[in-house]
Amino acid sequence: MKANKRTVLISVWNKEGLEEFAIGLSALGWDIWASGGTADVIEKAGISVSRTEKLTGISSILGGRVKTLHPELHASILADGSDRKDRLLQGKPVFDMVAVDFYPFYKAKDMDPVSRETIELVDIGGPTMARGAAKNWHEVISATGYDIFPYVLGVLQKGADDEKFRQEMASRTFSITSAYDLHVSLKLEEGISPALRYGENPHQKAAVHFSWPREGFGKAEVLGGKALSYNNYLDASAACAIAADLKEGLPCVVLAKHGNPCGVGCGDTAAEAFVNAFRADRISPYGGILACTSTVDIDLVKELKSIFLEIVIAPDFEESALKRLQKRKNLRILKMPISSDKTILLRSIWGGLLVQEPDLSIENAVNCTVVTERKPTPEELVALDLAWKVVKGVKSNAIVIGDNKGTLGVGIGQPSRIESLNLAIRRALREGNELVGSVLASDAFFPFRDGPDKAAKAGVTAIIQPGGSIRDEEVIAACNESGIAMVFTGVRHFRH
Repeated sequence: MKANKRTVLISVWNKEGLEEFAIGLSALGWDIWASGGTADVIEKAGISVSRTEKLTGISSILGGRVKTLHPELHASILADGSDRKDRLLQGKPVFDMVAVDFYPFYKAKDMDPVSRETIELVDIGGPTMARGAAKNWHEVISATGYDIFPYVLGVLQKGADDEKFRQEMASRTFSITSAYDLHVSLKLEEGISPALRYGENPHQKAAVHFSWPREGFGKAEVLGGKALSYNNYLDASAACAIAADLKEGLPCVVLAKHGNPCGVGCGDTAAEAFVNAFRADRISPYGGILACTSTVDIDLVKELKSIFLEIVIAPDFEESALKRLQKRKNLRILKMPISSDKTILLRSIWGGLLVQEPDLSIENAVNCTVVTERKPTPEELVALDLAWKVVKGVKSNAIVIGDNKGTLGVGIGQPSRIESLNLAIRRALREGNELVGSVLASDAFFPFRDGPDKAAKAGVTAIIQPGGSIRDEEVIAACNESGIAMVFTGVRHFRH
């Protein structure tokens, strides 16, 4: 085996473009190895090809299930450094490129997940070879998917197959294999994970996928009601995220709708916490989510008699309370731990994914920087602390007005911060809430002094915000003029 001869292993299900790819590689002087039907197509095109059984000693076993799962074949893929040189000295190939295309599992979309026909569409050898090549990307080009072959051939013809190109191909391969595995997992979860009737709208198909080991909603006990919908999961997740930051101390209740809190309250009992949450908005919670950080008791259930809810979530339920709730046939009752989601956050965009760490930062108002002449009172610090934890779970631009019992008015997702402030004040006044002596939390800095000026007119006496505006001094001066105490957290909590 010549050390300077470049070698490719090809194994594809979809033969589209295979002849052109093989002809192009042969013209560049590449040695071609292939398995089964792939080798047949290449030979018929008049291209010299070495069959994998020359290396493995088998053409296939188990009716074709095993062709490329062999240590000698994978040694030729994974060898690097001195191992590559040793194999060449032994007259064995080492592959400089692995080009594979997987079995068409997409054909299993409408098939029975437990049928043998479905299982036969799961590719084992292809992803294994592709992952091996991608792992050894410093030495091997991992060309995964027949659609990439023309691009790869063009790069090779230009002599542009440098380290960056190989890294790109490796990344692409792991993306493809992970997506392939996810499709298989979703199919096998049919009948195991809860079925979703549809997505955000009836014309959109949807599914829920729980990771292993099960946690969060994956380990929730459904104690009553019908299966959750796509929107239910989104709203419930938003409610639990806020509740998780409030779970230490007094019982707290989060009322949420469309991914945002309608109201949040704390109290000596769960029932009192609900009353304090409900006062901020007595209209929007209908058809919403209730998340409680403590055991749901009969007193809380009695408070819920006049409100229609989609879901009640809590770490536990008293027996009498559960029996009363279970009489509501359409109410989903979830028993699950209230804790923070510490997993990496993924969000799809057109053509890709955004990936970020979860926002686990929790700042305490007492440790924040006081930037005004007047310091917050102990009562204001308690209220600021609560408002800050709530505003973290409100979509930007976010404003929360409240006291030490919970929220009084919430401004959500407006294009400008002053509009969110207007909304928070308007909602609070609509419910007859007194704002004199209230506090305000803003998820990001105030760009102008108009925000604090309006808050002061409404009766707000203390503000918590990140700071960091080029007009911070102007905003601080506005607070000093009105006697407002303000603290800077130094941390922003945008939520889009």
